Amino acid sequence: MDPFSLLYYLQNPIWVFDIDNKKILWANDKSLRLWEATSIEELLNRDFSQDMSAAVAATFLEYQQAFKANKVIKTWWNFHPRKIAKNTLCLFSGIPIENDRMAMLVEVIADESSLRHDLAFSDCSNLSLLFSSNGNFISANNAFLNNYGDNLIDLSEFIGDTNISQQWLEETKKDNNFKCNRLCWTGQGHHWFDIEAKWLNNNSQLLLQLINITKDKEKINKEKYNAEHDFLTGLMNRRGVSAALKASHHHLSHYSLLFLDLDGFKLVNDSYGHAVGDKLLRAVAIRLLNIVKDKGLVARFGGDEFIIQIEKRNYTTIPDFTDQIIKTLNRPFHIKDIGELSISCSIGTANYPDDANNFDTLVTQADMAMHRAKQRGRNCYYPFLQEMADALYRKMTLRHHLSQALENHDFELYYQPIVNLKNQQLKGFEALIRWHDDSLGQVSPAEFIPLAEETGQIVPLGLWILHNACQQLAYWTQHYNQSFIISINLSRAQLQPSLAQTIEQIISQYNVNPAQLALEITESAMLQDYCETKPCLDALAAMGIELYLDDFGTGYSSLSQLHELPISTVKLDQSFVQGKHTSNKVIIEATKAICEKLNLKVVAEGVETQVQLDYINQCGFDYCQGYFFSKPMPVHELEKKYFHTTLMNTPTSLPF
Repeated sequence: MDPFSLLYYLQNPIWVFDIDNKKILWANDKSLRLWEATSIEELLNRDFSQDMSAAVAATFLEYQQAFKANKVIKTWWNFHPRKIAKNTLCLFSGIPIENDRMAMLVEVIADESSLRHDLAFSDCSNLSLLFSSNGNFISANNAFLNNYGDNLIDLSEFIGDTNISQQWLEETKKDNNFKCNRLCWTGQGHHWFDIEAKWLNNNSQLLLQLINITKDKEKINKEKYNAEHDFLTGLMNRRGVSAALKASHHHLSHYSLLFLDLDGFKLVNDSYGHAVGDKLLRAVAIRLLNIVKDKGLVARFGGDEFIIQIEKRNYTTIPDFTDQIIKTLNRPFHIKDIGELSISCSIGTANYPDDANNFDTLVTQADMAMHRAKQRGRNCYYPFLQEMADALYRKMTLRHHLSQALENHDFELYYQPIVNLKNQQLKGFEALIRWHDDSLGQVSPAEFIPLAEETGQIVPLGLWILHNACQQLAYWTQHYNQSFIISINLSRAQLQPSLAQTIEQIISQYNVNPAQLALEITESAMLQDYCETKPCLDALAAMGIELYLDDFGTGYSSLSQLHELPISTVKLDQSFVQGKHTSNKVIIEATKAICEKLNLKVVAEGVETQVQLDYINQCGFDYCQGYFFSKPMPVHELEKKYFHTTLMNTPTSLPF
C-alpha cells in the first residue's frame, strides 16, 4: 500500500520532499501545475540538488531539526520550476520515512494569484489590508473589519507618516516584501502590529498581513521594567543601572561609581524581623534618591547593598560627596511601630574611565574598596587602589615579563598536526606559541596573547613566530625532503601594508617555498577595516601563500565579503565540532555546503573523539586537527613521532 495514499485526496498541492537526497518522493496531481510538470513520474525523477543553493540546503536542514521536535513551519516560499517564478504560502512539517529518516511534507495553503482575488484566507489571528499603488485603502479581510471596522483612508493614515508610507510602497515594488513591527492607527485606535508587506505585481497592489502584538509589547515593557528594577524599593537593580549606563555611555564624561553597604543591617533583621528590615531599606532608598536627585543614578545591588553613579561635574570631591551620604544615613530613621533606628554605611569608590572602562569591572573594584572601608572601621569611604586586585597586579606583572621574554627569546613553538582526511596522511602543522616563565611558570597563550595585542607587543612577537616557523620549515624540508604546510596565526595588528614585503624577505632568507606557508587569520581580524586589510591579503595570496580563515563561526563573517577574500581554507571553530546541541551539526553541514560552493577547503578543529571524527568524515571535510590525533608538541617530540621513523621521499604516515 502507498504510505502516502491518505494524502492524495487533499485539495491543495502537496508533496513529500526527501531533504537528505533532495528529491520529491511523492506528490498529488494538484502539484503538477505548480511545478510545471508533465506527469508525476517526471516530477519524481527531478534532481533538485543541482539548482539548490547552499543557503536553501542549510535552511532545510534546520527545518529537519524542527520537525524532529514536532514543529510546523508556516512561511512564504519562492521557487522557480523551469525558471518560472512561483510564490506560495506553505505549511512545512515532518513525515517519517524509511531508515528512521525524516522527510518534509509540504502543503500549499495559498499562492499569490489567489490572494490577489480574495483576502478572506486569513483567520482571526491573521489580519489583512490591501492598498493601491498610490497608497489608497482598497479592502480588508473579515478578521480586520470585525475588530477595527473600515474607517481607514490610506496607508499614510494607517502608519502615521506620509514619507514612510511612500518608502514602503517603493521598497515593496523593488524588493517584493519586507517585515517590521510598528504602532499603527486602525481608524479606531492605536495598536502594535507585526507586519509583513508584500507587493502584488499583477494588480500593482500592496498587501499587508498583520498580527496584533499590542499585548505582547505591553507585556515585554512590563517584564523589562520588572527585570531592571528592584521590587522592594523601586530603584533600578544591577541589570537596570548597567543597561542605563551602556545606553548612555557616549553621552557620559568621567563619573564615579559608589558601592554602599549598610553597617549593622543584619542586626536590624535579626532583632525586628525582615518586615522592619524592608521598611528600613525603602527609607534608605528615599534618602539616597534625595541626595543624588538628577545628578546620577541610584540602584539596589541586592540585600543591603546599593550602587550610586554620579558624574564628576556634579560633585566637588568624592570625600565631600561620600561624607554627605554618610551623614545623611547616620540620622535616625523613624520606623512605624518600632521607633527610631540608627545605622551607618561603608562606601567604596571607583572611577570611570581611570580605574576601568566597563560597568562590571567598576562594580568589582568599588566592591573591593568598600570591603577595605569595612576593614578600616566602617562608617567611612575608601577609594579603589590598584593593588587591591590580584588580577590587575598579575596583568602588570605579565606585561613586564612579556617584554623581557621578547628580548630574551624565551618563547618556544609547538606544532599540532593537520590531517588530510582523504588519504589519512599529513597535510602539515599549525605553529602554536608557548611561554614558560621562570617565576610565573607556564603562561597560557589565552592569557598573554590578548595582553600582547593590547600593548602592541604582538607585532614583534608575531615577527619572531614567522622567523622561527619558516626556519623550522626550511630545516625539515631540507632534512626530510617532504612537502607539507606550516600554518601560522596572524593578529589584526600585523595586517599592515608592509607585511607582505616583510614575509617575502623572511621566506627568501630561509629559502622557503611560499606554497608551503599558510597564514591563519580570524574572522574579526580579516573583516575589521575590510578595505584596509584586503590589499594586504591580496598581496600575500599573490605570493603563493595560502590564507586560512580561522575560528570560523565565532566572528561576524559576511558571506558577501567571504567570497571576495583570497582565502583557500576555512577552519571551523572547535566549539561546533565538540558541541552536543543538534544546531551544531546544522552549522557544520551548512559550513561545508557553503565552502563547497565557494571552492574552499575546510578544516575541522578540536577533533577529540572517534565519534567526532566519524561525523566530520561523513560531512566530507577535507582536513582536521585535534587531540584525537595529537596534542601540540615541541620540535624534538614531533620529529621523533613523525619523521625519524619515516623513509625519505615518502608521504608521512600517521602513527595513530
